Amino acid sequence: MKNIKTLLLLTLLLFSLSNFAQSAPIAIDGIFDDWTSNLTTFVDTNETIDGVDLLEFQVTNDENYLYIRVKADREFDLTEGSPVLHNFFIYLDTDNDSNTGFKVRDDYGAELGIEFANRIVYNNFTGTSDPQVRFSDIEFRSAPTVTSDEFEIAIGRNAIPDGTNALFPSSTVKILLRNRQNFDWLPDLNNVFTYTFDETPVTPYTPIDFNKTDNSFIRIVAYNTKLNSLLDSNKLDEYERIIKAIQPDIVGFVESSDTTTDYIKSLFDNWIPLGNSDGWHVRKHGGEVTVSRWEIIQEWDLTRQFPVLIDLPDSYGTDLLYTNAHLNCCGADGARQDQVDQYAAFILDAKTEDGIITLPENTPIIYSGDLNLVGLSQQLKTLLTGNIQDTGTYGPGGPLDWDDSDLKEENALQSDIRMGYTWRSDGSSFPPGKLDFMIFSDHVLISEKSFVIQTEVMSNDRLNLYGLQEFDTSTASDHFPVITDFSVRRTLSNSEVTLLENALYPNPTSGSLNLQLKRSGNYSIQMFNSIGISVLSTQISSNLLQLNIESFASGLYHVRIQKETGEYQVVKVIKK
Repeated sequence: MKNIKTLLLLTLLLFSLSNFAQSAPIAIDGIFDDWTSNLTTFVDTNETIDGVDLLEFQVTNDENYLYIRVKADREFDLTEGSPVLHNFFIYLDTDNDSNTGFKVRDDYGAELGIEFANRIVYNNFTGTSDPQVRFSDIEFRSAPTVTSDEFEIAIGRNAIPDGTNALFPSSTVKILLRNRQNFDWLPDLNNVFTYTFDETPVTPYTPIDFNKTDNSFIRIVAYNTKLNSLLDSNKLDEYERIIKAIQPDIVGFVESSDTTTDYIKSLFDNWIPLGNSDGWHVRKHGGEVTVSRWEIIQEWDLTRQFPVLIDLPDSYGTDLLYTNAHLNCCGADGARQDQVDQYAAFILDAKTEDGIITLPENTPIIYSGDLNLVGLSQQLKTLLTGNIQDTGTYGPGGPLDWDDSDLKEENALQSDIRMGYTWRSDGSSFPPGKLDFMIFSDHVLISEKSFVIQTEVMSNDRLNLYGLQEFDTSTASDHFPVITDFSVRRTLSNSEVTLLENALYPNPTSGSLNLQLKRSGNYSIQMFNSIGISVLSTQISSNLLQLNIESFASGLYHVRIQKETGEYQVVKVIKK
């Protein structure tokens, strides 16, 4: 077996020195389908070992980062040494010289060592007075933040950790993984893994356009405002620019316990006037503040979670159940699990006839916020699957979507870089990570666009395009706003039917619009603009109608035709 393993290592090493390395456009987002089988891969031999067994790793690069994917035999927490015990290290011999740096083994002199369980980064260049640096000093990024059996890691190729020595002075690097908890090495003793950077340019990342592709989409924003920073007058200019650039429909703020609803409403009514008598609607639940351009007609009290029912315009054919959440932080796995168990039980009750609350079938469900998912992955699994852990308190659990499938987690990447992190604090011992989530019922809703805004990584042209400044997001908070545009699947309502004999015509139209219904009867006709405001309403008792919309502004409209029995049809119309 040892001979087979040695042969495998020699083969991989030969490939590496023969330009087997291949650059690739990797997104650090906790989704691994971009790690294709043609990338440089080291596979360990089968072995019997206690604890976390490191099985394989892959390596690639682009012009900015060295990427490493690590696979193990069980879930563990990358940046904590518990609850699954490990002492995982990565060593990089960045000058490919075993005689310099820290002598890990005779064949590895590591210029960089990362001790993940204690979050220590060692910078081992000769003459370095302080060998410890921060994750931010090596531009370290990783995902996911919860326990997993695989992780992806990025390390900045242009980093200068000590301010003097370039981290990667050579075009080749030797890579060594070790779990010091059980003395597991990849590669084993007397074998060396060398990677040569591939300078082939990767496909450039296409920045995401902030604007909606359809004004009827519902734009949801999750935003942690860090210790009531919306009250800080020195940050309000930054927040105003950010909110104006986003143009939200619904915002879930957290860490805003000291604000008042009147104060938040005054900000939004000033920043984005709605042009109606009500203005923005604001409700508050502890530190969770929900802001909506539409009326909030019901709310419920859950622990650190704030479900509300939002009265969407009639053109959507439904109301919206939106929950703004801020789960317990850091090592509080037990408290977070109790909170998500409680939410799963709440949704299951809402889906059940004659429950404490009952929602109409196919009411859209959205759950977002700073979920602080930095421990066990079970909490995220419960939010998606309804797999309740405390069944004695909250019941047996069950599927949460209306078709008895899982809810969906939206994978929102940053608007301008291939990264999925939503929190960053360069002075922290923790690397940037995804703490803010968007979860929804994909049986009812379609995610049309999603992105995270970090102004510090945007070009000047992009900043100017949206009226932003370079340090807006870092000045405002250590979290970034997470944005998703949703459309409602209009074919799901039990009461939505086909009432028209023919399609509305002409469509697009510059003036008149003709309706021919299948049969005569009493109908109400309403027309809504792209943001859901009613612009026309009439009643008919025949099967023919002509509408004159010549005076209407150009754009997208929805026409809702409703029969007196409650059956209805919604049709999109373009006014030229």
